[in-house]
Amino acid sequence: ERIVRTYAISHLRSIPKKATMLHCHWLKCFLSALVYFVGAPALQIQTTSAFVPSSRTRTSRATSTAPTAPNGIRRPVLTTILSASPSDQDDDDTKKSSSLPSEVRRAFLASSLAALSYNAFTLGAPALGLFLPPGYERISPLQFIAALGDPDASSGNGAERWGLWPTDPGPQGLRLRDYERIMASESAQRPSWLDSKDFFLDENAIIMPQPEFPMPPGKYLVTGARSTTTGLTIDAEGNWKLDEGKLFDVTHLPCRAARYRTTTTAEDKKAGSPMTVRRGDFPVMPGGIMPDVPGTNKEIYSVVFIIGKQSV
Repeated sequence: ERIVRTYAISHLRSIPKKATMLHCHWLKCFLSALVYFVGAPALQIQTTSAFVPSSRTRTSRATSTAPTAPNGIRRPVLTTILSASPSDQDDDDTKKSSSLPSEVRRAFLASSLAALSYNAFTLGAPALGLFLPPGYERISPLQFIAALGDPDASSGNGAERWGLWPTDPGPQGLRLRDYERIMASESAQRPSWLDSKDFFLDENAIIMPQPEFPMPPGKYLVTGARSTTTGLTIDAEGNWKLDEGKLFDVTHLPCRAARYRTTTTAEDKKAGSPMTVRRGDFPVMPGGIMPDVPGTNKEIYSVVFIIGKQSV
């Protein structure tokens, strides 16, 4: 019980100060709920406060500290408390562990409430989709802009080179190993959008479908799911302007995207293609620079969320 309470307190204190870490937080909430509804012994799982499994800790006993995080803070862990079966504990421990579901439930509810409060005050209601400013219609599902431009600019031209993903391109993408398998087989069916000489990669080296070019003119409500939600105007001449903030402010930092186009004319099939991607360069951290791919020219795109469009 003491370890669970410590975990709950640490969980609350570790709520991110930046919205780019909210994904990890919600994963914590999901796993906490799973433990509550299914039951810890039945799950036979082991996890840390960061939910990163380790072969070393699968058989270890519960401890009060975990390896030092990058920021130097040592965080409590919840290991064999969740992974051990009742037979692994003595009678006293079994009695104490009987209250585990209620403790985890409290941690889950408390952390979820804190996260919602954090989101409401930090991101603002429009970023959460709670309501839209007058004159905008909700976009569902979420759409994504592939924007080229100076991150510090609030207006500019060249929007005719911007693209639009009407849906999330990630689930449609190909991992490098799948690409290699497809290319090695004459009978394998290739996605219609796949172009080895002109391709997009995300932060995990997944080959994504190209966005639709050019970006349609209009007035959009955009956000980077951080602290800025504002209007974006794109006209027919390719000029763009944000009502507030800079392009960086509405960029979703965890989503990285770059376009690679072949520059070599060598006959080698691996020249200037996904075959030449260096896997060790990935994944790319939030806000990081997309790596080069030998034999290609690179263009780095900012990924911007569209949550609304101005009604006609």
